[in-house]
Formats: sequence, C-alpha cells, structure tokens
Amino acid sequence: MSLREIELPKNRVLIYESKHPPGESVPSHHHCVSQILYVLAGHGTISLQTHTYHVNRDQMVYITPNTEHSVRAHSRMTVLVLAFGDFLENWSGVWESFGRALQRSTYQIVDPLAVSEVRELFRKILYEQTHPSAYSDLAVRSYLLNVLVAVARGWETDSAPDINTHRVNLLRSYIESRYFERLSATDLAGMLKLTPRHMNDIFKQKFHLTPMQYLTDVRIDRAKQMLIETDKEVVSVCFEVGFETLSTFYRAFKKKVGMSPQQYRRLRKV
Repeated sequence: MSLREIELPKNRVLIYESKHPPGESVPSHHHCVSQILYVLAGHGTISLQTHTYHVNRDQMVYITPNTEHSVRAHSRMTVLVLAFGDFLENWSGVWESFGRALQRSTYQIVDPLAVSEVRELFRKILYEQTHPSAYSDLAVRSYLLNVLVAVARGWETDSAPDINTHRVNLLRSYIESRYFERLSATDLAGMLKLTPRHMNDIFKQKFHLTPMQYLTDVRIDRAKQMLIETDKEVVSVCFEVGFETLSTFYRAFKKKVGMSPQQYRRLRKV
C-alpha cells in the first residue's frame, strides 16, 4: 500500500484543485485523512479498493482514511479535493450522529436538487481558505459539516423503479425540508433539468398536486401545528413557514382550512 501524506493546516481542513490530463492515471494509494473528491469538469474513473466507478461532473467520492484508491482521467478532468482530519470526533455527539454513513468509502451521484448547495459550500470553503480571518476556522468547519450531511443523506435515498419516480421523490423531500425558503416552479424545474410543465405532470401523476400546491400544503400544515403548539403571533408563524406576505398567508390558510388562523387557534388550542 502506497501512503501519500497530506499536510493539513491547523484547522484540520484543506481544499485544493487536482488537474488530470486525458489518459493520466494516478496509481493506487491511500492517505491517513478523510477525503471528498468532487468532480468539477471532465470524466474518468475512480477505484475504491476493488470497485471502479465512472465519474462525471457534480459527482462525489467520499474516502475514509487508509482506503486504497486510484484515479484515471478519460478526458481533461478537474477534481476538487477536500481533505480533513478527525476534528469532528471532538464535537460531542456529532460524529456518532452520522452513524454508518461516514464509516466506509462510497461513490455518490449528488442529487440534482443538492448540487448547487454542495458547489456553493465548496466555494465558501475555498474563500475562507484563501481569505483567512478570525472566524475562518469556525466557518470552514461549519461548511464541511454541511457537506458531510449531504454525503450522509445520500445513503437515505431510496432506490426508485424509474427516473421520474426518483425525481418526484427527491422533489417532495426537498420541498418538505426547504418549505420556508423562497421556491418557484421555474427554479425547482431547473434544478431537475426539466421544464416546469414536465415537472408538474410527473409530480401530479404520483401526488395528484403540482409541486407548488404541495409546497402550500406543507406550509399550511406546519402553520397549523405552530398555531396549536406555540403562542407565536400569526405574523411570526406566517414568516417562519415561508409566506412572503400576511395577506397571502391568510388567503391560503382560509382556502385550505376554511377559517382564519386566529379562528383555528381558538378552536383547536387546548
């Protein structure tokens, strides 16, 4: 086994560019630190021990310490390498919460809806590394933690019988976890590389609603829960669940529930 040392900075996180011309092979080797290889451009293969995977843009490989791996570029390939040490093990409960997801090396196609987020996190780590400040170490670790969450969540993606089922399952999960953000049909369709009409058609086939109708339902259901379980003002509830204006919230709530938020609270709150 060939050991290649990676010297980490004080914060135990390092990101760097690895460029590979067409046909280049990096022989099998291992490191004493964890790595995430993120393909920025090009395509090739990455071997993890006895398994070889074809990789393209926006695909990731997570490599645990001491795992033998090799790289072969089939075209000009640019890879961002995110190397990090064991600092997370010192954060109480954090490492344990990942369970099996980070205990073995794995190849992963980043879900289309998560690609932009992962790319942005890599950009932020690069910025902090090249423009250090008093809070850069803390910022880098928080960004890395979010990247690792994306890796761990990849383990939770259920296998789907066809690509459209996979897409709508991803979309539903994305809406349920991001309902409070400003989401539009155009943006959601763009993330999936679909037209809004095609996205609506395949989503309605399974859930009998368009994605935006589902988003409104999720927001209203969360608002109902907050109205019963908290004493927050209606305007705070409106803001927290993602509505931009109070009037829009009132209209959507009354249309779905049949009464105003205040009436619902009075009738349902014990």
